Amino acid sequence: MPSSEFFFSKIVPFIVIVVAGVALSVQVAVNSRLRFGVDSPILSAVISFAVGLLLLALLISLGLFGGAGKGIEGMKTTPSWAFVGGMLGAFYVLMAIFVLPKLGTVITIAGTIFGQQVAAMLIDSNGWLGVTRTPLSLTRVVGSFLLLLGVILIQLPKENH
Repeated sequence: MPSSEFFFSKIVPFIVIVVAGVALSVQVAVNSRLRFGVDSPILSAVISFAVGLLLLALLISLGLFGGAGKGIEGMKTTPSWAFVGGMLGAFYVLMAIFVLPKLGTVITIAGTIFGQQVAAMLIDSNGWLGVTRTPLSLTRVVGSFLLLLGVILIQLPKENH
Protein backbone atom coordinates (compact mmCIF):
# COMPACT_ATOMS: atom_id res chain seq x y z
CA MET A 1 0.00 0.00 0.00
CA PRO A 2 1.47 3.39 -0.98
CA SER A 3 2.35 5.81 1.81
CA SER A 4 0.20 8.87 2.44
CA GLU A 5 3.13 11.02 1.29
CA PHE A 6 3.16 9.20 -2.07
CA PHE A 7 -0.62 9.50 -2.29
CA PHE A 8 -0.60 13.27 -1.77
CA SER A 9 2.56 13.97 -3.78
CA LYS A 10 1.79 11.76 -6.80
CA ILE A 11 -1.73 10.28 -6.86
CA VAL A 12 -3.72 13.40 -5.94
CA PRO A 13 -1.86 15.63 -8.44
CA PHE A 14 -2.39 12.99 -11.15
CA ILE A 15 -6.14 12.90 -10.43
CA VAL A 16 -6.23 16.71 -10.52
CA ILE A 17 -4.53 16.82 -13.93
CA VAL A 18 -6.86 14.12 -15.30
CA VAL A 19 -9.80 16.28 -14.21
CA ALA A 20 -8.09 19.26 -15.90
CA GLY A 21 -7.82 17.14 -19.05
CA VAL A 22 -11.56 16.47 -18.87
CA ALA A 23 -12.09 20.23 -18.51
CA LEU A 24 -9.91 20.83 -21.58
CA SER A 25 -12.05 18.51 -23.71
CA VAL A 26 -15.23 20.18 -22.47
CA GLN A 27 -13.67 23.61 -23.07
CA VAL A 28 -12.91 22.80 -26.70
CA ALA A 29 -16.51 21.76 -27.36
CA VAL A 30 -17.96 24.71 -25.40
CA ASN A 31 -15.73 27.23 -27.20
CA SER A 32 -16.67 25.71 -30.55
CA ARG A 33 -20.37 26.12 -29.74
CA LEU A 34 -19.70 29.71 -28.65
CA ARG A 35 -17.97 30.27 -31.98
CA PHE A 36 -21.14 29.42 -33.88
CA GLY A 37 -23.21 31.55 -31.52
CA VAL A 38 -21.10 34.67 -32.05
CA ASP A 39 -20.06 33.69 -35.60
CA SER A 40 -16.36 34.31 -34.96
CA PRO A 41 -13.58 32.02 -33.76
CA ILE A 42 -11.52 34.98 -32.53
CA LEU A 43 -14.40 36.60 -30.62
CA SER A 44 -15.26 33.27 -29.00
CA ALA A 45 -11.61 32.91 -27.90
CA VAL A 46 -11.64 36.47 -26.52
CA ILE A 47 -14.83 35.75 -24.57
CA SER A 48 -13.36 32.50 -23.26
CA PHE A 49 -10.21 34.26 -22.04
CA ALA A 50 -12.20 37.16 -20.56
CA VAL A 51 -14.29 34.75 -18.50
CA GLY A 52 -11.10 32.93 -17.47
CA LEU A 53 -9.50 36.25 -16.49
CA LEU A 54 -12.47 37.04 -14.25
CA LEU A 55 -12.15 33.66 -12.54
CA LEU A 56 -8.41 34.10 -12.02
CA ALA A 57 -8.92 37.63 -10.63
CA LEU A 58 -11.44 36.18 -8.16
CA LEU A 59 -8.98 33.46 -7.11
CA ILE A 60 -6.28 36.09 -6.53
CA SER A 61 -8.64 38.26 -4.50
CA LEU A 62 -9.50 35.26 -2.33
CA GLY A 63 -5.81 34.46 -1.89
CA LEU A 64 -6.20 30.99 -3.36
CA PHE A 65 -3.40 29.06 -5.10
CA GLY A 66 -0.77 31.49 -3.82
CA GLY A 67 -2.76 34.66 -4.50
CA ALA A 68 -0.72 37.33 -6.29
CA GLY A 69 2.59 35.89 -5.04
CA LYS A 70 5.46 38.37 -5.53
CA GLY A 71 3.41 40.39 -8.01
CA ILE A 72 5.20 43.05 -10.05
CA GLU A 73 8.43 42.57 -8.09
CA GLY A 74 8.61 38.94 -9.20
CA MET A 75 8.01 39.92 -12.81
CA LYS A 76 11.18 42.02 -12.79
CA THR A 77 13.37 38.95 -12.35
CA THR A 78 11.42 36.62 -14.64
CA PRO A 79 13.01 35.83 -18.03
CA SER A 80 11.19 37.47 -20.93
CA TRP A 81 10.41 34.14 -22.59
CA ALA A 82 8.31 33.16 -19.56
CA PHE A 83 5.62 35.66 -20.59
CA VAL A 84 4.64 33.93 -23.85
CA GLY A 85 2.41 31.40 -22.07
CA GLY A 86 -0.70 33.51 -22.61
CA MET A 87 0.04 33.77 -26.33
CA LEU A 88 0.57 30.02 -26.55
CA GLY A 89 -2.69 29.41 -24.70
CA ALA A 90 -4.53 31.84 -26.99
CA PHE A 91 -3.03 30.13 -30.05
CA TYR A 92 -4.16 26.72 -28.80
CA VAL A 93 -7.68 27.86 -27.93
CA LEU A 94 -8.12 29.61 -31.29
CA MET A 95 -6.78 26.62 -33.25
CA ALA A 96 -8.97 24.19 -31.28
CA ILE A 97 -12.03 26.36 -31.97
CA PHE A 98 -11.09 26.44 -35.64
CA VAL A 99 -10.38 22.73 -36.17
CA LEU A 100 -13.02 21.08 -33.94
CA PRO A 101 -15.84 21.41 -36.51
CA LYS A 102 -13.55 19.79 -39.10
CA LEU A 103 -12.05 17.02 -36.96
CA GLY A 104 -14.44 16.44 -34.05
CA THR A 105 -13.62 16.53 -30.35
CA VAL A 106 -11.83 13.17 -30.12
CA ILE A 107 -9.37 13.81 -32.95
CA THR A 108 -8.81 17.42 -31.86
CA ILE A 109 -7.93 16.31 -28.34
CA ALA A 110 -5.91 13.29 -29.54
CA GLY A 111 -3.84 15.53 -31.79
CA THR A 112 -3.40 17.97 -28.91
CA ILE A 113 -2.19 15.22 -26.60
CA PHE A 114 0.23 13.87 -29.20
CA GLY A 115 1.69 17.34 -29.77
CA GLN A 116 1.99 17.83 -26.02
CA GLN A 117 3.70 14.47 -25.63
CA VAL A 118 6.32 15.14 -28.31
CA ALA A 119 7.04 18.64 -26.99
CA ALA A 120 7.17 17.39 -23.39
CA MET A 121 9.70 14.68 -24.29
CA LEU A 122 11.90 17.25 -26.03
CA ILE A 123 11.62 19.71 -23.16
CA ASP A 124 12.29 17.06 -20.50
CA SER A 125 15.13 15.29 -22.30
CA ASN A 126 16.96 18.56 -22.99
CA GLY A 127 16.11 20.33 -19.73
CA TRP A 128 14.71 23.27 -21.68
CA LEU A 129 12.66 26.10 -20.15
CA GLY A 130 14.00 25.54 -16.67
CA VAL A 131 12.66 22.01 -16.13
CA THR A 132 14.70 19.25 -14.55
CA ARG A 133 16.36 17.17 -17.27
CA THR A 134 14.88 13.67 -17.63
CA PRO A 135 16.84 11.54 -20.09
CA LEU A 136 15.00 10.11 -23.06
CA SER A 137 14.32 6.40 -22.64
CA LEU A 138 13.07 3.60 -24.83
CA THR A 139 9.88 3.33 -22.77
CA ARG A 140 9.12 7.02 -23.30
CA VAL A 141 9.68 6.73 -27.04
CA VAL A 142 7.56 3.57 -27.30
CA GLY A 143 4.81 5.16 -25.19
CA SER A 144 4.74 8.19 -27.48
CA PHE A 145 4.70 5.97 -30.56
CA LEU A 146 1.73 4.09 -29.09
CA LEU A 147 0.00 7.42 -28.52
CA LEU A 148 0.60 8.32 -32.18
CA LEU A 149 -0.76 4.92 -33.19
CA GLY A 150 -3.86 5.66 -31.10
CA VAL A 151 -4.33 9.00 -32.88
CA ILE A 152 -4.07 7.21 -36.25
CA LEU A 153 -6.54 4.49 -35.19
CA ILE A 154 -9.04 7.09 -33.95
CA GLN A 155 -9.01 8.75 -37.36
CA LEU A 156 -9.64 5.60 -39.39
CA PRO A 157 -13.00 5.53 -41.17
CA LYS A 158 -15.88 4.21 -39.12
CA GLU A 159 -16.91 0.66 -39.82
CA ASN A 160 -20.48 0.01 -40.85
CA HIS A 161 -22.37 -1.96 -38.24
